[in-house]
Amino acid sequence: MGFYFVDPKTYEKYKDEILELSHAVQVNFQEHLPAEKRHPGFSDKQIAEKLGLEVHIVREIRCVAERDKYPLDEFEEAIRFKEKACREYSVKGMSAVMEKYVKASKK
Repeated sequence: MGFYFVDPKTYEKYKDEILELSHAVQVNFQEHLPAEKRHPGFSDKQIAEKLGLEVHIVREIRCVAERDKYPLDEFEEAIRFKEKACREYSVKGMSAVMEKYVKASKK
């Protein structure tokens, strides 16, 4: 893979929109919103197609923007959350996150 550098003007122009469309910001079923307000995070390829950019440009902007937006402790907390969810899944076949959703949907 080559080395890329996104022009600062391009970064500023697209960073917020790319973050909003990416998996960094998700508004989905776990937030119990009406269907019209939910949206999944999109892949870098899907975002690139939507914005008319190259995939490697979107990926670079997203990676830099994520680090600009979120402090390191949020990344560390996300890792702990994912590890816990995986451990729960291996024991119960379901993580606590989904377990809460399933219980709430049965009410």
